[in-house]
Amino acid sequence: MVSRTVLAMLPLLLLVACAPSPSRDGVKEAIKEHPEIVLDALGERKAELFALVVEGQQDYQTGQRQARQDAELQKPLSPAIDPARAMRGPADAATTVVVYSDFLCPYCAKGATTLKEFASRHPDSVRVLFKHYATDELAKQVALVYEALAAQNPQLAFAFHDAVFAAQTEVEQGGEPVVYALAIKLGANVNQLKRDLKRPELAKRIEDDTAEARAFGFDATPTFVVNGVSVRGAAPLSEFEDVLRRVARSGGQEAPCAACDKKKP
Repeated sequence: MVSRTVLAMLPLLLLVACAPSPSRDGVKEAIKEHPEIVLDALGERKAELFALVVEGQQDYQTGQRQARQDAELQKPLSPAIDPARAMRGPADAATTVVVYSDFLCPYCAKGATTLKEFASRHPDSVRVLFKHYATDELAKQVALVYEALAAQNPQLAFAFHDAVFAAQTEVEQGGEPVVYALAIKLGANVNQLKRDLKRPELAKRIEDDTAEARAFGFDATPTFVVNGVSVRGAAPLSEFEDVLRRVARSGGQEAPCAACDKKKP
């Protein structure tokens, strides 16, 4: 970054090089009197300047994320975990990932794929609790169908979860008929589904999930909480693995997976 900054300022340095021994104050004075010199120099290197801005933004975001996760390691977030809710993974898993998601959010679809891969790398130690952060009416209805299916069979609910994210465009375009068709295709008991969709406690569960996410200060989807430490947005697999290691170390545990960094065959 420094070398590119020097490169951008090279014309200015050449300008003052004619002076016998240009002092720091002399250079500053020249810039004050002729600020257009700097602007011209930077204008000739817009691509490099843009790259610097992007790099600076990435560094800032990395620092902010690191600081937030450090704070959460010291004081973990505590989402409500009801063992009666649908879970993907072993009930006695050492690590619980709570995800706040929206079935109609494209980033949530991407995040769901990454989370599924993450869980598959830790089949004996990670479980997933899917919660809702749905504000759109159709998204709320899809969430309600998910919870109604979970009352029938947790595996059916997660099969529906995968199917909806895979058919997200069709769901958005076709609405509720497409949602119900997916549930029926997966083997849902239609009569029970109709009854469960009317259960007020399921609708309240969705509202409570959204309220909990907001109480934690989450303002976008997807957001994941890995044993109390948040991973925000459609983060790469490497961030999940990094958080998992840090959580394990903070608890005095060994690394959760000796093969975490190895590519799957």
